[in-house]
Amino acid sequence: MDKKEYYVGLDIGTNSVGYAVTDTNYNLIRAKGQDLWGANLFEEGITAAERRTFRVARRMLQRRRKRIEWLQKEFFAEVATKDPAFFERLRESKFLFHDKKFSDSKYR
Repeated sequence: MDKKEYYVGLDIGTNSVGYAVTDTNYNLIRAKGQDLWGANLFEEGITAAERRTFRVARRMLQRRRKRIEWLQKEFFAEVATKDPAFFERLRESKFLFHDKKFSDSKYR
């Protein structure tokens, strides 16, 4: 088996890989009756931008909820002296009246 020196050239892109095999004089090498050069094309990759957008939004909402929770814990004692059910009504304010758990006729 006679071994010869050769070069392999690659052109690597985002959606394709091109290749060529040449001898030391840059002439294409043939194998099995064909020149050793070509390209492989791939489908375009999916970026993480869309998933990242959802993740960022989810984390922002989690942080906001946590900040509100901390503030309510900090001010609960003081607010409870004036209105013990204030934070419960605040949590349920988005519901219709008949869906609310808290029913105090004072605040209808």
